[in-house]
Amino acid sequence: MKPTIRMLRLLLAVALGAGASTPAWAIYKIVAPDGSVTFSDVPPSSMQGKKVESLSAHGAVQPAESNDLAALPAALRQAVRKYPVTLYTTPQCDACDAARQFLLQRGVPFSEKTVSTNADIQAYKAQSGGSDRLPLITIGSTRLPPGFNSSSWATALDAAGYPKSNELPRGYVRPAPTPLAPASAPRHDAAHNPASAPALPPVLPPPNPNAPKGFQF
Repeated sequence: MKPTIRMLRLLLAVALGAGASTPAWAIYKIVAPDGSVTFSDVPPSSMQGKKVESLSAHGAVQPAESNDLAALPAALRQAVRKYPVTLYTTPQCDACDAARQFLLQRGVPFSEKTVSTNADIQAYKAQSGGSDRLPLITIGSTRLPPGFNSSSWATALDAAGYPKSNELPRGYVRPAPTPLAPASAPRHDAAHNPASAPALPPVLPPPNPNAPKGFQF
């Protein structure tokens, strides 16, 4: 039976009434692969081929587990599990911006590692085989040649099974970029003697011509 607005309002009213004694609640809108819709106060045990949305007490619709693999379509979920994508970027880099936008428009979930300190540079060169060019993308264990090339990147993503068009669920939130080289933990005596605290790696200046010699952005 196709749900109606009246049915949805009744479900929300029941949940609001229960909310008087229970501080946390949720109603789940479950769309099956055949398009049929059901509502439940219990999340489905399996999300295989299903689209699930959580309805808040204020009537707002929020995708359930929007940044979880379980919320992704089957083909995309399989590609992410088998061939996770990592993008290496640096600030003030037009090619990096174009690469990031390419992945976002295609709907490819990815983690982003930023290269902006001397420690990052050392870690990057170790992982990139000594290359000093950015951006860089890895798809599973495959490392593509450094530099953004939309054609070769698209071919590699196709081969890894990523959909050609954006299939990310509404409300998907990608992970925030993180530095490639994690910051060193301060020594125990740093709080009592600031002068003894290790100096943080200096942030590199903007791209050429001010970038350090031998490292290209």
